[in-house]
Amino acid sequence: MGLPRSGKTSILKVIFEGEMAYDTLSLMPTQQRSEHRLITGISVYDFPGIDEFSDMQYSMLNPSIYAGEHTSLVFVMDSQSDLQSSLSTLLSVVRTAQSANFQLPINIFINKVDGLSEELKQDIQNDIQQRILKNMAYENLNINNVHVFLTTIFDQSIREALSRVLQYLVPKHSSLETILNSFCSKSSLDKVFLFDMNTKMYLATDSSPTYSLQYMFACQTIDVMEELTAICPGLIPAADDEDSLLQRINVGLDGNDEMFIYQVDGYLTLLCIGPPEIIRQTSLLEFNGSKVAKAIRQILSV
Repeated sequence: MGLPRSGKTSILKVIFEGEMAYDTLSLMPTQQRSEHRLITGISVYDFPGIDEFSDMQYSMLNPSIYAGEHTSLVFVMDSQSDLQSSLSTLLSVVRTAQSANFQLPINIFINKVDGLSEELKQDIQNDIQQRILKNMAYENLNINNVHVFLTTIFDQSIREALSRVLQYLVPKHSSLETILNSFCSKSSLDKVFLFDMNTKMYLATDSSPTYSLQYMFACQTIDVMEELTAICPGLIPAADDEDSLLQRINVGLDGNDEMFIYQVDGYLTLLCIGPPEIIRQTSLLEFNGSKVAKAIRQILSV
């Protein structure tokens, strides 16, 4: 949700429909709600821009739509537009949402930050976050589940932000995290992502801190895999193929780490980062990866 021209529809077209960022700059305003679905069954809805939050315009937004346990609100703000209008509208939306679900996660995407200096980005983020929390606290709204992200469709920041939102909506998220923690521990890996290959978003990861550089490294590896698949069409298994394939790619991260991928099925892939001496232990990784992939398929099929 958000004001018109904040970039909501452009974000979803880039992620879910594979459009180039520049091709979305001249999109017509969204007039109807649309839905995008992930392989895990999660639905992402795009609502028309809010010109003026009123009962007449948003009568279809019954507060009950926020009441689901696995529901999260994403509000997109244009960092280079009228922030005061966005903040006022956000507060109106949050009032309605928390009347039905007081624990609802509130995620604010400060969008269109491309071209801004890192210092200016941080200043904008800190200012908006402080104003949001102050206004919500004044009205006794829940500020414990508020998250603010800097995003743009011209790099991977938008996919990373939406990944951080969606991973907690995936069914049995805690079970997936436990499995990936065990995989990291038993294989001496630094980081493991469970990626949706179509959207380049991760649906789960282990509990260690996630750094933007790691995510960027993973996305670049997926790009390499897509190029290889175009050359060798049989590289990726069919969606219903129970025999996962191990593919190791020696790509360096700051000269210290390398990555290998292990395909769970035709849609999901494990992307694992670790030291070169660990990545090259192919037999151990193949054995542990097969067990983890089987467990993930079982969890997501229930």
